Amino acid sequence: MNMPEYERLRALLSDVDFPCDRAELLRQAAAHGADDSTLGHLSCLPDEHYAGYEAVVAALAQNV
Repeated sequence: MNMPEYERLRALLSDVDFPCDRAELLRQAAAHGADDSTLGHLSCLPDEHYAGYEAVVAALAQNV
């Protein structure tokens, strides 16, 4: 699976109030029109709290 484009992902998660959990990342991304591939990537993240956008990107990079 290819990683989501970073700037697109940042836009999708722009309203996230960090720290947050995976479920909130998925809710916000879906609300901002994320495609199925991006939602799939986010749903594969470990179910933990993420301190910020950079933590999400780092976790996504580990799951590729």
